[in-house]
Amino acid sequence: MVEDLQHSQDPNSLSSAELQQLLKEELDWVGSLIMRYVGREALWLHRRFLSVLWMKYFATCDLNISGPLCCESTDICDNSKFVDNELKLYEACTIIPDNDFEDYQAQAIYSATYIIWLAKRMPESFGVELQKKAEGGKLKRLLEKLCPGKSFLWDSLTGHF
Repeated sequence: MVEDLQHSQDPNSLSSAELQQLLKEELDWVGSLIMRYVGREALWLHRRFLSVLWMKYFATCDLNISGPLCCESTDICDNSKFVDNELKLYEACTIIPDNDFEDYQAQAIYSATYIIWLAKRMPESFGVELQKKAEGGKLKRLLEKLCPGKSFLWDSLTGHF
């Protein structure tokens, strides 16, 4: 998939619409796996990889920056919808039904750090939108509750929320 993104001039490569659809399906699939296999860091790392692809190839079109691909009319290219979907996943993963299971706590930490990472990686206008919608105070309180020994780190990372 990444090779197809890099060599989009190749007649054998996938079209922009096909790549957009593949990325959307992969984001949906990884989201399902994250909800099913609670507290697995590798799934969150893969989601970061997919988000980098989305930002690199599809988020630039809304900013009128010429990127290697431009979005056609699909949901994947709607930046607000992307932010909303990521926040829905974050909110679903911060619910800790039982304190006896560390997997749910790990899931909440991974989702919170993913949102912080995403806000710092996104183009500025979308990062601001994400920060507004993410309720930074709630995010910071969650991280301080789950990892009180790292409060200095959380303060420095969430300072702009």
